[in-house]
Amino acid sequence: MGSDVVLSLERRGLRRRGVPLVTLLVLAAVLLILWAIPPDSFDRGMRGLIGFIACAVAGIVILGWFFGLAGVSRRTRAVCGMALVLLTVGGVSSVRRVEFSGDMVPTFDFRWQESRESRLESYLESDARDPLPIELEAARPLPRIRPEDSPQYRGQHGDGVVQGPALARQWETQPPKCLWRHPCGGGYGSFAVVGDMAVTIEQRGDNEVIVCYDVLSGRQHWTYSYPALFSERLGGDGPRATPTIHQGRVYSLGATGDLLKLDLAAGYLIWKVNILALNGCGNLEWAMSGSPLVYDGRVVVNPGTQLGTEASADFLSLDADKGDILVRGGKAKASYASPMLVTLAGKEQILIFDAAGLASFDPEEGSELWRVPWTSDFDINAAQPVILDDRHLVFSSQAGCALLELAVADGLWTVNEKWRNRLMKCSYANPVVREGYLYGLDEGILACVDLADGKRKWKNGRYGHGQLLLANDLLVILSEKGELLLVEATPERFAELAKIQAIEGKTWNNPVLVGGRALVRNHLEMACYELPLADPTVPRDAPVPEDADGVE
Repeated sequence: MGSDVVLSLERRGLRRRGVPLVTLLVLAAVLLILWAIPPDSFDRGMRGLIGFIACAVAGIVILGWFFGLAGVSRRTRAVCGMALVLLTVGGVSSVRRVEFSGDMVPTFDFRWQESRESRLESYLESDARDPLPIELEAARPLPRIRPEDSPQYRGQHGDGVVQGPALARQWETQPPKCLWRHPCGGGYGSFAVVGDMAVTIEQRGDNEVIVCYDVLSGRQHWTYSYPALFSERLGGDGPRATPTIHQGRVYSLGATGDLLKLDLAAGYLIWKVNILALNGCGNLEWAMSGSPLVYDGRVVVNPGTQLGTEASADFLSLDADKGDILVRGGKAKASYASPMLVTLAGKEQILIFDAAGLASFDPEEGSELWRVPWTSDFDINAAQPVILDDRHLVFSSQAGCALLELAVADGLWTVNEKWRNRLMKCSYANPVVREGYLYGLDEGILACVDLADGKRKWKNGRYGHGQLLLANDLLVILSEKGELLLVEATPERFAELAKIQAIEGKTWNNPVLVGGRALVRNHLEMACYELPLADPTVPRDAPVPEDADGVE
């Protein structure tokens, strides 16, 4: 009888001691299964999140075993418990801010490091002590738009294709020249560039600030500040949308829906409205992100119908002179792409990639012409569609990509889906097209897809959720880590040609390339690099055409 009791106690002790081993084995199995799932069928960010949760649960189980079942003495439990509390409190209190990459990998901003706010404040103080030269402050003719300028999100045609001189294909003997680099306010917008003026929007404290920088020096021409703060732990704080420059005016949309029209030369306010209030709707989980579309005296924005009234609409077309509503259209929640003015099957239309899918609207009436349902995790449809010709377009999200063929007869639109697959999943990064091939960051890895059949030619280069442009036959990539790279845009092979570390920190902002000068920024700093040209004798700044868009 006594021996049976002893044996029973020994077995229970063995089972207790086996808890951490079993827990670690189960955790290892879960992680192996997660990473064994083909990447084309499972989102990397979700994979990382599930892995993090599994590790956290395993840690809790092991701690519970140690303090409840391990059979250690009370003194040992007390000492270990006190040490754990001190380490936890010390660790948490030492962290100023936690940020997450596109794949949900955390990075920590510690309190012993200089804060981003103090770095920015120091820079702004030095900038104020050393003002721009008199000739830059004085009244001067407004710059006119050149072919290589980028007056709106992703260039003059919104397709990420850069006009300008050919770039040198290697940087070992001809490294890029850093013209300037300095701290900036938060946010994920890019630059709108006309002439020597680069306009962006930043978060500085509790204010959104529209800033006009000098391209060559990085100095501020002017700023316009107003109270607004969007704060969100996963995506980060600050404005998301890129301003638009049109006929001597700046149109800027903030994260909380404030739409402003400013003078480009001096930065004074012309009008300001809140598109969420105008539309009677609520904000998105990760804020208003679509850049304003400006054309023919109109400003088109995409506030959406989320948490809205009966009158709320997918998009609004406003009078560019006054900010009044001219047209409302659509009934869908907004997402994070920007409205586009396109011509398909001979018909001019407004294209919007909203939370319910890809939709087209009549610009004059607001009526929906056609729609392709398309849903993504967390309603994130963020990458811009690419128009291929008068009848075809391609688009992508975390859910995959598809090629559409459109036709219209007697006012009725038909949409034929030529192919759809998950071989190009552009979560946030905008793809580009060259000579029948689609290039984009497929869940953070560069890939090339044949538009004829949707088959992938190659996939290589881990650049994270960065952004890319097409300059002649080169992809100019700004990685999520702040690296600036050149990659050949060819279906034959993956070929990375050159790379530098341009800026530090998580980088989701689109780069801009004007005259061979790359302007890059994130929520911490910004910089301008003069990239070497294939022919150094070619001028970087082309003559301005006589019919260039300039002052009104």
